[in-house]
Amino acid sequence: MSSRDTLRTIRLESIFQTAVSDFAVADSAVPAIAPAATQSLSLPFATPGQSLPVTTLSTESLHSSPLNGNTLATVKNSPPAWLQPYEAIASDGVIAGWEAEKPVHLRGRAEGEAGSTVTLTFNDQSWHSTVNQWGYWNASMPADALKGVPDGNHTLTLTITDKAGQSTATTVDFGLYVDRTIKPTLSVDTVSGDNAVSIAESIYGVEISGSATHLPVGSKLTLTLGTQTTTASMGNDGKWYGTFHESDMQALKDGVYSLKVTATDPNGNSATEYHDLTLITHLSSLPKITFDKVTADDVINLAESQQDLLISGTLSTVMPGHRLVINGANQKDYATTIAEDGHWQVVIPAADVHAFINVGEIRAWSIDGANNYTNVTHELNIHTGFIPIYTEMNIGGDMTLNYQEAQHDLSFYVEGANTLEINGKTYQPDAKGMVTLTSSELLALPDGPVAATFHRWDEYGNSDTQTSDQLFTVAVHQRPTLTLDTAFGDNKIDAADVNSWHLIQGSSSHLQPGSLVELTLGDQHYSASVKADGGWALTILAGQLAPLDDGEYQMTVSGKDSAGNLASASQTVQVASHTESANPLEGQTVDQLLETVSLTQQAETAHVAQSSTAAAPQENHLFSDIPYTLADHLLQHPAAHPLV
Repeated sequence: MSSRDTLRTIRLESIFQTAVSDFAVADSAVPAIAPAATQSLSLPFATPGQSLPVTTLSTESLHSSPLNGNTLATVKNSPPAWLQPYEAIASDGVIAGWEAEKPVHLRGRAEGEAGSTVTLTFNDQSWHSTVNQWGYWNASMPADALKGVPDGNHTLTLTITDKAGQSTATTVDFGLYVDRTIKPTLSVDTVSGDNAVSIAESIYGVEISGSATHLPVGSKLTLTLGTQTTTASMGNDGKWYGTFHESDMQALKDGVYSLKVTATDPNGNSATEYHDLTLITHLSSLPKITFDKVTADDVINLAESQQDLLISGTLSTVMPGHRLVINGANQKDYATTIAEDGHWQVVIPAADVHAFINVGEIRAWSIDGANNYTNVTHELNIHTGFIPIYTEMNIGGDMTLNYQEAQHDLSFYVEGANTLEINGKTYQPDAKGMVTLTSSELLALPDGPVAATFHRWDEYGNSDTQTSDQLFTVAVHQRPTLTLDTAFGDNKIDAADVNSWHLIQGSSSHLQPGSLVELTLGDQHYSASVKADGGWALTILAGQLAPLDDGEYQMTVSGKDSAGNLASASQTVQVASHTESANPLEGQTVDQLLETVSLTQQAETAHVAQSSTAAAPQENHLFSDIPYTLADHLLQHPAAHPLV
C-alpha cells in the first residue's frame, strides 16, 4: 500500500471513529446477553461496492419492563437485520502478509438499531462495539488475533444484538495469506478428454480448468495459448476455470501448443505451469485420402488375387496423432504406416485379399489426434477370370465326322479362347471367331474323340489352358463294306425266275447288327437287317419281278454305319422274262400256290444251309428270323403285282 493510501485510510478511520459513540471493548465491559434460539440464512459474498457473502443467525428474547399505571409499553419482537459491511476485509477479502500487521476493520450501518451491540468473533475470540445514534457501526479485530493462524480461507462472524436481546449473526469470509515462504502451485486438467481439440469441440469454445494451492478465492490466472490469452478465476473448491472462445481457436493454426498458466498469490509469489495441447480445429486440416495403383496396371488379376496385396496412397495433410485404417469386408481393420510426407501403405495378407475382391472396393478412414474423422472408398479393378469357352459347329447334326464329310473343309465358331490346339497343330480364330480345318487335316485325324486344348490370356496378365476331351468325333478310317452274292443263280432273270421265289444275300463289315441294308433292282426296293455275324439276306417273292422290262439292270445293295459312312455292292442282272414261256403259276388255286411256296421255301432253306455267308431269309423291312410265308406276304402286300 502506498503512503497516500495509508493516509487516506487513517483519515477515514478518524472520521468514522468520531461519528460512532462506542468503540470496541473487551468482553468484560459488555453485559452478558441472554441465551436465545438461533436461525441461519446464507447470503452472497461481496467485494467493495457489492453485496457481501454472509450467513445470518437470529435470536429472539422478549424482556418485560414494569408498567406505570395505564401506561402501555411497546416491545420490539423482531430480530435486527443482518449486518452488511461496506467493503470486504482488507478491501479485497484477502489479508496479505503486509496487511496482517494491522487491525482488521469492518464497518457499516444498521438503521434503527442505535445502541445495539455488534460482536466480531474469530478463532474463539470476540470484540464488541456499539451502534451509534446515527446507526453506524464499526467492528475491529487486533492484528495479534491473526498470529499463528495458518494461511488459507477463513470465516469470522458479525453478530448484532438489540436492546431486547434479540440477535442476528452474519459470517464474513476472507483469505489469509501471510506466509511469504509458501508459493502457489498450479496444475492443469486434461483438456477435452484427450488434450486435443477437434473441429466439433472448438465450436462452442474450449474450457480449461485445473487446481491451485495458496491462491485465494477469486484470484485471477492468466492462460496463454499461442497468441491468444484469456483469464481464469479461482473458485472456492480449489479449482480454477477459464475458457478459450471459438474465435481464439480459429485465430490459431492447427498444431501442438504449450498452454501456459500463470498466477500470483497476495504476497507476490508467482507460479507457472505448462500443458501440451493439440489443436486441429480447421476444416482445411481434414486430409484428402488418395490411392496409388494397387498393381502395376491398377488391375488385380488372378495371380495377384492369390498373393499379398500392397495398398498405398497419400494423405494431403498429416496432423499430430494421425492414423489411417483400411477396412475389409471381413470386418478386419488394417493399420497403415504414415510417413512424414503423408505417404501411407499397408500389406493385406493373401488370405484376406479375397474379402476385398468380393466387395470390389477398399474402404479407408483416417482419424487425427483430435478425433477428426475422414473416410473414403476406392473402387478396385478386378479381372480374375475369363468368359466361358464356347464352340459352335455343324457336322451332319451328330457331331461325328464321317468319311464323306471329311472330303470338305470344316469351319466352326470359337469364343473365349485365343488359340486352340488340335492333333498337334495350333489354330487361331479369325476376327469373326471362325476356325477352319482343311479336308486333309480332317482325314489325318485318327478315328475317335478329338481332343482340343484351348489357350487364353488377356491384357491384365491372366492366362490359363482348358482342355476339351471330345470336341467332336472322327469316324473316317474304319468304314463299312458290303458284298452281294450272285443272284438268281446266274444273275439272269427269265420267265421262270419271275414266277419263283429268290433268296438274295451277302455279307458286311463294320455295320452294327440290326443295321438296315437296301437292295435296289430297277424300280424295285427291298431291305434287310444285318445279322450278328455281319450277313444279311432277303427274299423276293414270285411275281415281284414281273414289272421289270427286259434288259440289263444294276442290282445294288447299300447301307451306312452310325457315322453315316456309306457302303455298297453291285451285280449286273440281265432280265429276259417276256420272251419266254408264260408264268407256270398262272391258273393255280390258292392251295396250289401255298403248296408251291412251301416247296420253294424248303429248297431255299437247303440252299442257305449250304452257303457259308448266308443268313436266314428275311423279307424287306423285317427284323425277325421267324419263317416268312405267303400268307404273311399277302397280309403285308395286299396290292401285289398281278401274276402273269
